[in-house]
Amino acid sequence: MLLTVYGIMRKNVKKYIKTELQVVTMKSGSSKYFLLISVSLIGAVVPSHNILNHDALGQGPSVVKEQVSNILNTSDISSKLQNFENLTSFFGSPIYQETSHKRVGSLTVNNDPMQTQDSFNATGILNGVGNITDLGTFVTTHLDKSNSTSIGKGNFTTIDGEIANYTGHDVGKTDDNGIETYKGIQIFESNPEGRLGFLDNVVGLYVYKYWSNGTASGIIWEWK
Repeated sequence: MLLTVYGIMRKNVKKYIKTELQVVTMKSGSSKYFLLISVSLIGAVVPSHNILNHDALGQGPSVVKEQVSNILNTSDISSKLQNFENLTSFFGSPIYQETSHKRVGSLTVNNDPMQTQDSFNATGILNGVGNITDLGTFVTTHLDKSNSTSIGKGNFTTIDGEIANYTGHDVGKTDDNGIETYKGIQIFESNPEGRLGFLDNVVGLYVYKYWSNGTASGIIWEWK
């Protein structure tokens, strides 16, 4: 698995958004770094000279080699990099947790490469709102029997009918036990004046898991 590491200035990071993200936060001297780890599907690790630093005076990117290399070599950061599925330590409590999930349709839309269109109907708890429904459809490109990438759209709907739409993009992996894990990014759009107005332009990072017995779980953290 390839881990490409980028350093991003501590402010206005949203314009640098990539899909398939995981994040580690750390300090070196007076600067604070967000390390964004983009997950690809083939081997090797990009060396630390690809990490960019923006100084406090905003004088543009400069390459930091030895400083960040030393940070990455600490056991504390190494252990954090292994825990991709729990982003609470970086982003705080999740804004959404799924409570039920049902796949309601799947069809093959292409054979080379193999692509399927999959729809679902889910429910969950949204912070500050309570129970919502989540309806979505994603097109998945199956790279091989274990790896995939998906892009799709959906919406959150409250019990009184307010809607927040979203687009999502993720990478998926199926392990030897048939457990599917999808890690991705979600961008919301809603009426700024409505009950779900706080979701307008919100960027979420999510992890969804599906077990072969039908059990599912999903969590979304807000990238502030």
